[in-house]
Amino acid sequence: MASHQWDRPADEPAERTDERELVREELEGRLFGSGVLLTGSESDDQIVRLADAVEAFDQARARAGGDSMVNTPFSTRPDDARFVLPVRRDDESVEQYLGRIRTATQAIREYRD
Repeated sequence: MASHQWDRPADEPAERTDERELVREELEGRLFGSGVLLTGSESDDQIVRLADAVEAFDQARARAGGDSMVNTPFSTRPDDARFVLPVRRDDESVEQYLGRIRTATQAIREYRD
């Protein structure tokens, strides 16, 4: 997993820092498990936005009947390529990747309707 870039305010209490770091690690773990490439340069806010976007994609896929176990970036034979979370390119910024996830999520929603 990528190294962390913490957004720690100078006056933040140590307990709050520990809590924020644990949340970030949990979110990074979820993203990693979903196949999301992290570079280590992502801010806390970017990690949260990525996690939210992946969750919205997963929810749209589930509502459309897509199997989350078969339709993964790791699947050699997904049921439907539309149900596979886009893979982040090595040179892709977080904002560009978020845009592609949101586009894919909207495509699933439109497919379902």
